[in-house]
Amino acid sequence: MKYIMLFEQWLAERQPLLLEGGAAGHMMHPFDDTGLTFGDLKTMVTAGLSGNLTFSEDPTEKTDGQNVFATIQDGEVKFARNKTELKTPMTLSQFKDKFKDHPSPLVRDTFQFAADDLASQLIQLPKSAQEDYFRDGLDFMNMELIYSLNPNVIHYDTNVIQFHGIKETDGQGNITGDSRDPAAARTLAKMLQQVNADLGKTFKIIPPKIIQLMKDVNFADNAARFITQIDSLRNRYGLGDSDTVSKYNEMWWREQIDRNFPGLDKQVKEGLVLRWAYDDKKTLDMRALAKIVDPDTLAAIKKFDQEDFKAKFKENVEPFEDIFLEVGSIVLKNATDFLAASPEIEARRLRAEIIQAADNINKTGSTDQVAKVSRELKRLERIGGIDAVLPTEGIVFKYNGKVYKLTGAFAAINQLLGAIKYGR
Repeated sequence: MKYIMLFEQWLAERQPLLLEGGAAGHMMHPFDDTGLTFGDLKTMVTAGLSGNLTFSEDPTEKTDGQNVFATIQDGEVKFARNKTELKTPMTLSQFKDKFKDHPSPLVRDTFQFAADDLASQLIQLPKSAQEDYFRDGLDFMNMELIYSLNPNVIHYDTNVIQFHGIKETDGQGNITGDSRDPAAARTLAKMLQQVNADLGKTFKIIPPKIIQLMKDVNFADNAARFITQIDSLRNRYGLGDSDTVSKYNEMWWREQIDRNFPGLDKQVKEGLVLRWAYDDKKTLDMRALAKIVDPDTLAAIKKFDQEDFKAKFKENVEPFEDIFLEVGSIVLKNATDFLAASPEIEARRLRAEIIQAADNINKTGSTDQVAKVSRELKRLERIGGIDAVLPTEGIVFKYNGKVYKLTGAFAAINQLLGAIKYGR
């Protein structure tokens, strides 16, 4: 069976790649990163509940706006939103043309007004800073546009461009890492402020918004509860604190495969483990299975792969997800200094909108909409209920060189409002 690599050989050769967690700087929930160990998960939980997520830098707010990249090339501010544009950044006129026919005038205004401001603001940076940070169009400031007239889920009463940090590229549109200066966003925002170039016609440029965290008043009980839950997951397959979540996933999927396809050849099972636990869709050639398994089994495997896999994937991740969404909701309740000027008022607005809209869907929505709203309301209840709805997308923190987010109830809110507003 030449088309299947031995599992042990594959794992030895490929596992370092599996632990990387995506493109440089990609922002994950802790439960998204299967390279984290059970010990790492417990460290994050304890640090969050104690109000101390400052592993290497201060935690900041994850705001709910529109993303854009900007650079300086040939003495001109240019823009990008995707890989193609990172390779060949757009001039101000090209970027504004990109949005001139957008179906939403408010989205159009957000990007065009911000581009106008940035074109006049960034060019006022000292020439040395332009050269050091942007490398003539190779590197970009990653930023978020928050326009009060064009809100997403969270409503802000301010118009700001929030710098996140410099992303380095290889000139071919691929992000290769973060700036050598981890404080690049703050450094450049401060430089602009010093020359009175931080305030444009519409937007004010700001650095990442540092969030102040406090220790949970029920720290001991909550920390013990979450650590017990993590230990229970770890112990299910006899793992230790130094084992990664990817090992748990592997054991979970082996259990599923043995339960659903007990008579399979061992190497076919290993191929399915690679496919479903490690997202390796090359090692096992599904077309070649017709020569190895009987037609009924082949049909069952294909059905599982095409129809059942997503639900099973969610089932696998859900215990980890619930832990960190609830931890996030507690951490956020103990946080202050959100960008929203009146967080209590915005929280009440969000909660009222969710309750009213969910009630409307239950009365007039389609069967699929009602089912999705029901699922998301149950998830919201598991992680703290309606009181967990807060006026922020979450907190961003760095751990062992990687960037993570804690979003609390925001994921459930986003899904709920998507089902309510767009029927998705």
